[in-house]
Amino acid sequence: MFISATGVHLPDRVPVEWAVAQGHLGETEARRYGITGVPIAGELPAPEMALRASRQAMRRAGQDPAALSLLLYVSTWYQGPHSWSPQFYIQRHTGAGQATAAEVRQGCMGLFSACELAAAHLMAAPEHTASLITAADNYNSPLFDRWRSSPHSLFGDGACALLLTRNTGFARLESINSVTLPQYEERHRGSAPLFPPAVSLGTKVDLATAKEQWFSTTGTDPRELATTMARTLLEVVDKTLREASLDMSTITRVAFVNWSEERVRERAAVPLGLPMSRLTWEYGRTIGHVGASDQVLSLDHLLVSGELNAGDNLLLLGTGPGANIACMAVRILHRPRWAEVEDVR
Repeated sequence: MFISATGVHLPDRVPVEWAVAQGHLGETEARRYGITGVPIAGELPAPEMALRASRQAMRRAGQDPAALSLLLYVSTWYQGPHSWSPQFYIQRHTGAGQATAAEVRQGCMGLFSACELAAAHLMAAPEHTASLITAADNYNSPLFDRWRSSPHSLFGDGACALLLTRNTGFARLESINSVTLPQYEERHRGSAPLFPPAVSLGTKVDLATAKEQWFSTTGTDPRELATTMARTLLEVVDKTLREASLDMSTITRVAFVNWSEERVRERAAVPLGLPMSRLTWEYGRTIGHVGASDQVLSLDHLLVSGELNAGDNLLLLGTGPGANIACMAVRILHRPRWAEVEDVR
């Protein structure tokens, strides 16, 4: 299973200093996050950003859109009108024919789930040769505060695309695994009722309050949560490395979620026993948490900047509500020509 191309679309970035000056974020919080800026799309729809990223990926790979057998659209936030599906917008405007198309909504690790589904689809039948995965979000909404809705991240707008193929590509997908810890399902909803849906009530997203409600009503020890998450992450990573015949010493870089510096260190660097320099934090801090796109955006950046070359191994690692933890090992076979001629973002 190969990756033939990536695609990205990132709007202009707004510095965190602007948010502080406007009163959207306190100076103390800004320093704690360590994030320097986030891309903000304004009124540019998320599906339009996904379309631009998808077109770039297919152009880079020389992929005939009509030859795609699967198109998966990953999202974490609302995408458009009621009773409307964004994947068909991408399918129509890329000319992807009548490929199977579906939306995957699994929080900020949805792209890993999409990759698992796409890999299984490609292996299922010889006529399935290429799958397109795209992810996009625009968080401009009165129901979402990109600066304060989460206690661990600042949210940026943007999109990515990934082409998986059974034919050769610049990278080989060596292994992918995911685990769900359903005992933490309530963590992201707190005491909120399941009905009516919060969006129909105009309720603003407040992940910190939901988490506090969960801790207080369940009596869960935060240390227990952290320990369980760290242990499970290591189990998923170890399994992925074993299947790929790799060990951590052979991993060039680790692409993780673009959370705050404190959170990235606590949830990834420390459990893995790695310095922050081995992770993609230095790039991630320039864009913040871009929904499900973080890891592919980092992969694209590492390729274009020349930080990944033939023989290098990349570990993509993510977590999300559920709770879900996923890991994917990718071996770089060669630096693609399109990466050599493009400017560093």
